[in-house]
Amino acid sequence: MGASWTPYSNTPDLQGKIAVVTGSNSGIGLYTALHLALHGAKVYMDARTRAKSDDAKKTILSLHPTIAEERLIWLPLDLSKLSSVQEAVQELEGKENKIHLLVNNAGLATSEIELTDAGWEMTMAVCHVGHFVLTNGLLPLLKKAAAERDSDVRVVTVSSSASHTFLPPGYKIDFSKPDFLKGDLPYEPWKYRYLFRHMFTIKILHYSLAKMANIMFAQELQRRLDKLSVPIISLSLNPGAVKSDNAVGIFSGFLQPLMRQVMLTLDEGSFTSLFAATAPEVWRQPEVYKGKYLEPVGKNQDPLRIAQDEKQAQSLWDTTTKEVNKYLLEHGLPTLHDL
Repeated sequence: MGASWTPYSNTPDLQGKIAVVTGSNSGIGLYTALHLALHGAKVYMDARTRAKSDDAKKTILSLHPTIAEERLIWLPLDLSKLSSVQEAVQELEGKENKIHLLVNNAGLATSEIELTDAGWEMTMAVCHVGHFVLTNGLLPLLKKAAAERDSDVRVVTVSSSASHTFLPPGYKIDFSKPDFLKGDLPYEPWKYRYLFRHMFTIKILHYSLAKMANIMFAQELQRRLDKLSVPIISLSLNPGAVKSDNAVGIFSGFLQPLMRQVMLTLDEGSFTSLFAATAPEVWRQPEVYKGKYLEPVGKNQDPLRIAQDEKQAQSLWDTTTKEVNKYLLEHGLPTLHDL
């Protein structure tokens, strides 16, 4: 598949489908939710406040007034707080008996080093850990949808080209240790590839590693689902160089106006997410797409070498599980489902 694919002409009828899209109150997440609802899906749009959700809904309805308002539903969610993630799961369990599509879209690139109450670096916590816990919590609902005849159930995780652009090909990190969650990362600036040496900051490293974790999570999720013979397709993707606030924000201030001129629109940036989420060929050719990393629009691409290492992906999964369960137990919260 190539650049000719667009959701306007290629998205199938999604009537009866239930979708959850994180980070959908702005950016490419908003346009992902828009196109899903435009083609008939009921879409749960996460936002930390109702005001943000209402603003996003107004934007969508102003762009496409034919969308039924009841297809766009607010889901209170703060991915940096595991209690909020579990509350969101409980709300969905109370409203739906199955979910067909989960788009782990939300991202974060902080200007300063921030930590969550668990001691995890904020970018990794939002991009990876929050989605890890959300996906785990929604697995029972996803499995129910997958048990239907001729089911088409997908988990789509949005990564970034930062996962390979700003890291050297031989980048090494030990995912069997929780250092990567805490922001304690190997940093040897003379080894990194970037246009201008002074534009590189440690925040790009954190963002790049979080986005690599997204790819490895999607691959390991697929391996575990296949081992259990659960017919759910897991993919990750790079949406392209999109002029979202997060993407532009990783560049130095003087470069930001230039980047905004050459980057994709937010609508165009949603196309690869929508291909991964809805394209019939993904369902028809699972052997081509399962566990894969996609570049715009819908093209398979090999990620950085470390992201193709099955043992590293297993370590990422196991370490995240261990550290998350430790936190959940300490705070009297339900632990993760086994997978």
